[in-house]
Amino acid sequence: MSLEADVLVAGAGFAGLRAAMAAAVAGRGLRVIVLAPHEGPGGSSFAGHAGSLGVLAPADDEERDAILERALSIAHPGTADPALVRLLLEQGEPRLRELEQWGVPLATGPGGARLRRSACFFPEMAVAGVIPDCAAAHAAMLRVALAAGVEVLSGFTLAALGVEGGPPGSALCLDRAGNVLPVRARSVVLAVGGPAALFVNDVSGAGQTGTGLGFARGCGARTGNASFLQFLWYEGGQPFPFLPERAHELEVAGLDGVPAALPRELRPHVASRATHAPWGWGMPDAALDAWLLARMTPAGVVPVRYHGEREPRLLSLMAQAGNGGALIDADGRTSVAGLFACGECATGMHGANRIGGAMVLAAHVFGHRAGIAAALHAHSALLPPPPTAPDAAERQSAHHPLRLREAMQRHCLPGMPGEALQAARPGAVGPAGPERQQQDLELFTERLKALLLLPAVDMLDRARVLSCLTVAEHRLRRLRAEREAVSPAPAA
Repeated sequence: MSLEADVLVAGAGFAGLRAAMAAAVAGRGLRVIVLAPHEGPGGSSFAGHAGSLGVLAPADDEERDAILERALSIAHPGTADPALVRLLLEQGEPRLRELEQWGVPLATGPGGARLRRSACFFPEMAVAGVIPDCAAAHAAMLRVALAAGVEVLSGFTLAALGVEGGPPGSALCLDRAGNVLPVRARSVVLAVGGPAALFVNDVSGAGQTGTGLGFARGCGARTGNASFLQFLWYEGGQPFPFLPERAHELEVAGLDGVPAALPRELRPHVASRATHAPWGWGMPDAALDAWLLARMTPAGVVPVRYHGEREPRLLSLMAQAGNGGALIDADGRTSVAGLFACGECATGMHGANRIGGAMVLAAHVFGHRAGIAAALHAHSALLPPPPTAPDAAERQSAHHPLRLREAMQRHCLPGMPGEALQAARPGAVGPAGPERQQQDLELFTERLKALLLLPAVDMLDRARVLSCLTVAEHRLRRLRAEREAVSPAPAA
């Protein structure tokens, strides 16, 4: 058995379904297939807390201009394309109106007006709307997609793109039973999510494989912002709230049982840290996160409490989503012909940090545009030759003990490397110092490269390894640049 499609969409989250709908409508008569790893809502967008989801929804030009300025200012130390950010904000409202037409209304307040909230990294204005029921939103989008003629294959997972050096549409996928099926497609839209699932502690949602960066890189697509993920402190099943009014009471239970109070110089950061749930890359308040991270126990938790509490709160640093991906143009095109990307597989509309709700809006805006562009490409593209599926011996994983997630947790958490760690621990030397970090990262990347040469590594793990390598190499480049920036100039 094999599959043939004019447009193949890998992933059935918000971005994947949005791209599939747009491709089916724009390419009337084309066969559009969606590979959905499991039934029901998938992707980090549909994994919203308490079943709801925030979406950036500026109401007027004043708000759009303010968001544009903030989005570009928080992009450092990553990179964002001002044209893509502007396009995101200009075309967001039409896409949200389409959602409402499909039966996915945003939450409303008294008088029927949209309920509006402030957003992470932009607390000054209420610019985010709320999708109150993610499961209902998924059901509505799926219903519209099927009505448009999209074929959704539940239980099918993308396993390889550009097989044997061919075009992206020469692909392989796995069915429910783990059988390998050849796939031929004229266009491919990559929407399989970001790299958060590569970490031990992740809350990226069901069906995430962590393969997006690996698939893009494996096809030769240019990537960016790869190591900038959204990391959140969780207490139990919810994000930990930083309370500015109790900053002076916050303390960490040390390994020796002696509590350590939050240093005075870090207490002012609690107020700004309370305005965004994710770690702020390159921001002064990241020193607070780094201070906590440096006190993580071998069990991977930070026991904190406010003065007077008897039992500590156990905090875990959780990977939620990625801000990096394939670099795309305004129509979701990557640098490889026939390969398009959207959702967490794409970047450029934000940099190291992103305003709350921006990814959901980006999934709609650039999913829509990528789907249309993929359909137009399919009209003039040829089907690639049928890829060769590996024999049974090659595709058996045999539970290969890669332990990738443990290694990523050890080497690629924020602050290791990072200017925030040095801000919290100036003059750090030895195992936690930047020189040792660089050595460990260099060794880690070499081990990942060696894994790619092993024939026993199955296809999905190979894509995961390549994703890990992309994140680690980006992190390593940053560490080297940071060390060079702080190195004293040679004496004359």
